[in-house]
Amino acid sequence: MNTMSRGSVTDARLQPVMRSPLSYGALTGIYVVAILVPWALSYIEGLAVRGWYEELVQLLSIIGLSMMLLQFFLTARVDAVARQAGVDNTMRLHTKMGELVGYLVLLHPLLIVAPRFFVAPSFALGDLWDLFTSPETSTGMYAWCLMLVWVLMAVFKERTGLSYEAWRYTHSAGFVAIIILATHHAMTIGRHGRYSAWFDIMWFLLCVVAVALVVYVYFFRPRAVAKQPFRVVDCFKGSDSDWHLTIEKDGDFPFDFDAGQFTWISTSDSVFARNEHPFSIATTRRSLPKVSYVIRELGDYTRQLAKLGAGHRVWVDGPHGVFTQNARNASGVVLIAGGAGIGPIMGLLRELGDHEDKRPVTLIYGNRTIEQMSFMDEIASLECVLNLDTQLVLEQPPENFTGLPGFINQEVLSGVVSQPESINWDFYICGPPVMVKAVEESLLSLSVAPERILYEQLGF
Repeated sequence: MNTMSRGSVTDARLQPVMRSPLSYGALTGIYVVAILVPWALSYIEGLAVRGWYEELVQLLSIIGLSMMLLQFFLTARVDAVARQAGVDNTMRLHTKMGELVGYLVLLHPLLIVAPRFFVAPSFALGDLWDLFTSPETSTGMYAWCLMLVWVLMAVFKERTGLSYEAWRYTHSAGFVAIIILATHHAMTIGRHGRYSAWFDIMWFLLCVVAVALVVYVYFFRPRAVAKQPFRVVDCFKGSDSDWHLTIEKDGDFPFDFDAGQFTWISTSDSVFARNEHPFSIATTRRSLPKVSYVIRELGDYTRQLAKLGAGHRVWVDGPHGVFTQNARNASGVVLIAGGAGIGPIMGLLRELGDHEDKRPVTLIYGNRTIEQMSFMDEIASLECVLNLDTQLVLEQPPENFTGLPGFINQEVLSGVVSQPESINWDFYICGPPVMVKAVEESLLSLSVAPERILYEQLGF
């Protein structure tokens, strides 16, 4: 994030920030190396190599604990990391790896007792029960039980009835308890720590850092956020389903962003209340010191936006994300928006307009009804500035609708991808998770290179 003063932004705000973020693939590669380091270090001690099954269980156990610890690093919002990797990338990796961690942890005790079912099946169930009752293994089984509950809560969080804020608190508290119990288990029963204390010290220090990152997010980062307060300028219904929120800096402090990024916003009286929600920015740097958002009314929090009056103080954590045009070399741009995904897509489109970009630009904008569409007049005016082709897609089109009926599917996308020059175009996707996944899969099936596809999902 640039930290220009307000005056310097006035002079330079139309200049793109040429910062090349770490790609998701590169971040995944670093993650894989990181989880393998403890396993590689386990062989430094020179302990005897056992049979292939024992070595496999050891590998999966060490990798599983390493991944559990790294989950805390991926969600910490440490600025030095966020600027390089992007919080949207780290959260995406956190979600994907969380599923794998769940499988590894849940399989762990079963892998340990599995041989007994073949060698001495009559004792197998007793051995499994001993894992729960033995002092050496009980903390691991407590962690296993908690993990089972918390994984199910994560998978079915939409059905739990918990508010977003309550789910975040229970998610964090539960996994802090899990990582402490799991680390204690590894230090108690782990083979390597019995012969070299440094291996146990490594797990202990990593656990301390993981818990410290949670403390940082909930108690120390809010202090930094409190130094950049904003106030509401306006909040109104821009369409049947979407709120348009505009806020403004309430003080003299450095704040800058790139089109396409997002921030967490909290409307609580206290910055420590942590009822924050992630929303994508819909404007460009030209709008500073004002920042605007498009927010779809989906739950209890978004239905409360009508209560936000002018002057209401809000807390902003950010900006974050790599859903930007920074350091890209595309010869054309395709912007694909579903529903409230038009917010960050409009930010990118406005940025292209600010620069009077001459490249071919295609906007594919889908919604359920015409009443849910936003920015139609502005999009029409940008067609006079840009080499812009707009394609509207409606699930329930009205009579005399000149766009495309249905959804943004492979047939719609093929009309764009079939152009020979599109091989060097960038494709930006933003919308509900189901829509983003479907569009990404369609683009890949149309032979669009993965590195040319950038997306942001509405919700973490």
